[in-house]
Amino acid sequence: MARLFSDEDRTALLNLLYERYGHHLRGERFALDGRVEPGLVEVGVLLERTDGTFRYDMTFYASLADNALSEEEGRDLVIDFMGWYLDLYFRRKREILLPLDFQEYPFGEHRVFARGDVTNPRLDALADEIIEKGVPLAPDDPRLK
Repeated sequence: MARLFSDEDRTALLNLLYERYGHHLRGERFALDGRVEPGLVEVGVLLERTDGTFRYDMTFYASLADNALSEEEGRDLVIDFMGWYLDLYFRRKREILLPLDFQEYPFGEHRVFARGDVTNPRLDALADEIIEKGVPLAPDDPRLK
């Protein structure tokens, strides 16, 4: 498995995400990674609220063989699709979510696969604590808010 982005490319792409979508963010940050496998280019994007109450993990990939693309062309295709999706996501006030399992999306003359998962890490940690301790929380516990 090889890294898809150099540090400079990753920083430039993150800066572009903030430039393009920063006005939509509500105490949130982006994180980005990518990898190249034989025949596959994948990009992972994370949109995460800094207080730990929201996390949207998105993964996009394209098959190089199925799309007859080089690694560079595959990377550009996946990044273009990611931008198209994020435009739609923010334009529709975050009501358009990717499915939990990979789904195929036609994109121009190519096909891209995408999935996403929205979680609340703070609530997950609270649930884990309740399960571990076996102690019920009071209905007015401030951590439930």
